[in-house]
Amino acid sequence: MKLDDATTAAIAPVQAKDTTALTVTDFIRLRRELKADIERDLEAADGSEKFTLRAQIADLETQIANPTEALATANKRIADLEDILDRAGNDIGGDRIIAAKAALEQGDYSIADDIFAEIEAREEIAVQNAARAAFGRGEVAEAQVRWHDAYTHFARSASLAPTYQHVNKARWYAGLSGNYPEAFSLGEKLVSLARSEDNSTQLAEALNNHAIGLRRLGRYPEAEGLYGEALKIDADTIGTAHPDYAIQLNNFASVVQDQGRYGEAEGLYREALKIDVDRIGTAHPAYATRLNNLGVNMYYQKKFTEARDLLEQALVIQKATLPADHPEIALTERSIAAVIAAAE
Repeated sequence: MKLDDATTAAIAPVQAKDTTALTVTDFIRLRRELKADIERDLEAADGSEKFTLRAQIADLETQIANPTEALATANKRIADLEDILDRAGNDIGGDRIIAAKAALEQGDYSIADDIFAEIEAREEIAVQNAARAAFGRGEVAEAQVRWHDAYTHFARSASLAPTYQHVNKARWYAGLSGNYPEAFSLGEKLVSLARSEDNSTQLAEALNNHAIGLRRLGRYPEAEGLYGEALKIDADTIGTAHPDYAIQLNNFASVVQDQGRYGEAEGLYREALKIDVDRIGTAHPAYATRLNNLGVNMYYQKKFTEARDLLEQALVIQKATLPADHPEIALTERSIAAVIAAAE
C-alpha cells in the first residue's frame, strides 16, 4: 500500500542533529571522570561493596588503557540505544529523542535513561493488566475443568507477574496436566518466592508442596528436610494442636517411613492421630486416613493383627462418610486383603 507524505513523515525514524562524534581523547576524559567518582565512593564504602567498586575501577582502567577498542564498543552500544529510541519516537516526541541522541553522541546517557524509565513504567502497567487477564482466563478454565488450558493461562500470568498466587496456580495445574517437570520447577520457584516475601504461612505451604514433588522423585532426604522445616513453621505459627499441623506431621511421617524408619514413623503417625481425635473427632474422613496410614505402618513392621484392626476401623468410617465408589475405600480394602494374605 502506498503511503501519503504525511503518513510517511509520521513513522519515519527521528533524525538526530548533527553532532561531533566522541573522540578517543573525550572518551578517555569521560572514563577518568567516572573512575574518580567511583574512587570517592570507595573511600566511604565497606564490606562487599568495596569489592564491587574495585572491580568497576579495574574495568575502567582497562578501557582507559585500550581506548580505541573500548570506544568502538561504546559506539556500538550508542547505536543500539539510538535504535531503541527511534522505535519509541512516536510515543515520546521527536525533540526529546533528538536531544537524547545528541547527548549519547557525547557520552551522556542520562536523557536516554530518563526516557527508558518512563517507557518502562508505562509498559509495566500494561504487563500487570495482561497478567491479571491471563489469571482470569485461568480461573475460567479452572471452573470448566479444562486443566491444560488453566495451566497455559496461569503459566502466562506467572511469567508476566510472578506473584505467589500466580506461580502457585501454575504449579498446581502443571501437575494436574501431567507436566511434572514444570510443576517441579515451579515448586522450586514458589519456595524461593515465599522465602523472599518473608511470609511464614506461604512458606510452609510452598515447602510442603515442593516436598511432595521431591518425594515422588524418590529424593527422600531432601523431601524430609523441607517437610521438617514446614512442620517447625506450623508449630511456631498455628501450634501443635491444629488439624493442619496433623497434616504436616502425617506428611513428615510418610517420608520417614519411605526411608525404612518404621518405628520413628509410627510415633509421628500416632501423634497426628491423637491431634485428629481431639480436634476433628473419630467420624471424619481425615481421621480414617490417619488410621489407614498407621495400619500400613503396622503392616511394614509385621504387626498384622494391629494393622488389620486399624484398617478395618478406617474402612467403617470411609463407608459412612464417602461415596461408595470413592477410591480411598478400594485402596483400604486392598490393604486389608494384603494384610490377611501376609498373616496366613
